[in-house]
Amino acid sequence: MIRTLLAACAFCFAMPAAAQSLVVVEVRGIDLKVGSRVDEARPVELPAGGKLVVVRTDGTVISLRGPHDGPLRSQALPRQGAGRALAALVATRNDRASRVGAVRSGANAPPLPSPWLIDVTRPGERCLVEGAPIVWWQPARTTSSHYALFPIDRSWNAQFRFDAGQSALTVAKLSEIEMTKAFIIKDDEREYSIRLHLIPEDVTEPAVLAGWMIEKGCIQQADALLAEIQHSINSDDP
Repeated sequence: MIRTLLAACAFCFAMPAAAQSLVVVEVRGIDLKVGSRVDEARPVELPAGGKLVVVRTDGTVISLRGPHDGPLRSQALPRQGAGRALAALVATRNDRASRVGAVRSGANAPPLPSPWLIDVTRPGERCLVEGAPIVWWQPARTTSSHYALFPIDRSWNAQFRFDAGQSALTVAKLSEIEMTKAFIIKDDEREYSIRLHLIPEDVTEPAVLAGWMIEKGCIQQADALLAEIQHSINSDDP
């Protein structure tokens, strides 16, 4: 499925500005749901203290804070080629990582072989599609690795182990994890926190997913997705 989505990515990047739609990433103060879609020309009235973050289908992130009364974007962006749109996404990624800090965002973390792996070896933000299995990941090691997972209040814990040479471990039961979203990971030597950001399953456009990951600080995963998008664009070039 991801190949089909990536094959459509260049088309999404090149869509005319008038055809752009917006996906809600974060909202406070108005009656919209995360994951819902709104028209770019729709007027929005945000009260003081309100916030609205949306991602265009080309990956552009628009963030508004109240008070605000007007369209989501007063002027439509020009048509962009796939290369320029990808470059804009990478620039947004670099700016986000710079503001948050490379260590906190994961910008200097080891590259993931897939954007949907959850690195358990470092603190920070992680993104996951709702309903998808969680796959814990670490770079393969020559010895086994042991981890414990706790919610912030330590009301329960889960133990898991990577065998020597194993880099991925799938979690079958998600209910407690999906309800918690913030965890403490403990390995043999230290403790650190991970926060999970869930993406609605009907959000499928690769550029939107990349923009969402960047906005939430899941830079390590965004890097893996941007690499897949770049590969798809290169494959489509004559």
